[in-house]
Amino acid sequence: MLGYWRRLNRIGVFDMTVGSMGPDAATVLAEADEWQRIMALEGEKELAVYLDIKSPHTYLAVRPSLEVARDYRVRLNFLPYNLSYATMGITTSVEPDMKRRPPNAAADRKARMYYAAAREYAALQGLPFRSPQHLLDTLPANKALLFAKRQGLEVPFLMRVYVLGWGSGWRDYEVGSHEQLRGTLANVGANSDGFEAFMAPDGAGDEELASCMARAESTGFTGVPHYVFDDDASGRRLGLFGREHLALIREKFHAEGLARTPEVRPDFSHAWHGAPAQR
Repeated sequence: MLGYWRRLNRIGVFDMTVGSMGPDAATVLAEADEWQRIMALEGEKELAVYLDIKSPHTYLAVRPSLEVARDYRVRLNFLPYNLSYATMGITTSVEPDMKRRPPNAAADRKARMYYAAAREYAALQGLPFRSPQHLLDTLPANKALLFAKRQGLEVPFLMRVYVLGWGSGWRDYEVGSHEQLRGTLANVGANSDGFEAFMAPDGAGDEELASCMARAESTGFTGVPHYVFDDDASGRRLGLFGREHLALIREKFHAEGLARTPEVRPDFSHAWHGAPAQR
């Protein structure tokens, strides 16, 4: 397989925007070959990971989640879920100006802390991060994720959108722009034939996203990241909300004898500092 950056140069779509953001963005995106290697590993079980691009805490969850499949015989299935800002309590309504309208002072403090906590954890992972100036319409991006997934490019696409978006506080990336999303697909090597039809209202993208959301809700969905897997210990399908549950998930897979090597340990810190050297 061609190296990620060599592939971009070969097709003539290297995105200098990443370089202009500083070394953190380029360093993170240079992991793309390793992400693809991990996603191609064989697994005996599936771990579904539901994300919404508007959530900074799902930005923080992608790489630590990949560590599960790196260490255990588990296949990762990244899937989108389109959250409602109003249901989350971040705003009372979403208007055309996309300004946040918190219902009260307590909700405003909660929203600010939501982003402040994400900023601290992003720094630990070496991820560029700025809080957004406005609410985000991530419906198009969540559908575009499914389009990339059809070509096995969901993780490079997802992380490129995240790094460019959250890295600038969504000042330099318009997450609702079909043109910009198409450019990102090109930059990760995807074929965009059929993209507009997939993204059209009531098209295949809407249908697939609705199916993803229904499946998530059937497993007790309350927020993202939402993890779903078959738990042998309880004999049932288990759904867990939050990146903090990665340690528990690893413990369960370890107890099932799914470690890829004897050196793997289930211990995993919520204050994860980034991917180890490739092994």
